[in-house]
Amino acid sequence: MKMLLALGFIFSASVFAAGTVKVQVTLSPAGSFTAHSEKVRGFAEKSGSKYVAKELTVEVGTLKTDLDLRDEHFQKRLGGPKSKILIQNAVGENGKGVATMVANGKSNPISFVYKAEGSQIVARFNAKPSDFGITDVKYMGIGVEDKITIDATIPAR
Repeated sequence: MKMLLALGFIFSASVFAAGTVKVQVTLSPAGSFTAHSEKVRGFAEKSGSKYVAKELTVEVGTLKTDLDLRDEHFQKRLGGPKSKILIQNAVGENGKGVATMVANGKSNPISFVYKAEGSQIVARFNAKPSDFGITDVKYMGIGVEDKITIDATIPAR
């Protein structure tokens, strides 16, 4: 019985293993902030020399910047805390890949670089907020630049 429970726990942990994501936002004229979440859902599978991830998901409300008011504004610009950011149909080979990113109700192709580290994939995506309908974000003379960097670590099988 103990063995069965242990196997069940290992199976459920591997199916529901969460990844992490960090969204680095540069501000103009100076400064930056990072939004982070440890609740990325999905995984990559090795298929020959390629890694494939059908869908990676992070709920916007899990992205935290360590300032509540900034979290509220950040999440509102991304469609609200219950909205999701998706990376779909990601295919990578030899450290480079392409996918479709869905955020704020808009879908766009996105490229990325990655490396396999044991049982994880560490990937970096560069995106433009304007591609997802996010423009003219300013508060007291400080604005968001039209380039963000997304670093994600996800389980690989």
